[in-house]
Amino acid sequence: MYELYSHPNSTYSKRVHIYLKFRNLEYETIHVALDKLENRKKPFLAINPYGKVPVLKDGEFLLAESSAIIRYLEEKHKFQNPLFPEELQKKAILSQMINQCESEFCFPGSVIYFAKKFVPEENWETKRMKDSSKRIGRHFDIIETILAKENYLFGNQFGILEILYAPFIENVAMMETKIPKPVEDWIIRVLDEPTVKQVLKP
Repeated sequence: MYELYSHPNSTYSKRVHIYLKFRNLEYETIHVALDKLENRKKPFLAINPYGKVPVLKDGEFLLAESSAIIRYLEEKHKFQNPLFPEELQKKAILSQMINQCESEFCFPGSVIYFAKKFVPEENWETKRMKDSSKRIGRHFDIIETILAKENYLFGNQFGILEILYAPFIENVAMMETKIPKPVEDWIIRVLDEPTVKQVLKP
């Protein structure tokens, strides 16, 4: 059975929980107490020297980074309905979109989320936060061109991109940016997926 080192408030951990439930893969959750800085102590640093969750343990094999974990499990199990296409150019486009999810939404979103959640308002880096909101708004305008025609971002079905976005779009109200109607409708669809609700709203 797989073991997943995670914390319930970790958005990146939530991605892997959603995926594992989506694929009905059995696993055990190993709680890492981030609030007690357990991730910075030697036992966990021996598992992941970067001190981050999630980490997947498959026998003696350890793997960090949520998107890498999901890709590994997809390739290992060879599901009949794979989330990654076989065709080279389609696979490349999906990889591009995954990178854009991380750099154009999740990273700037984390800047805003972390400040609002953990930093006193008088210490906010307001310019950086505003720049992050603009970046997210531009990203939404770009993905709107897809979602104006399709219900989902790739292959017109719930897939890897929705799994990666889900724990972050849960906090989209914090981002203080205009959300185009097709993107708003997509967010509602994603958050209404059974496996997403199971993880985000247990």
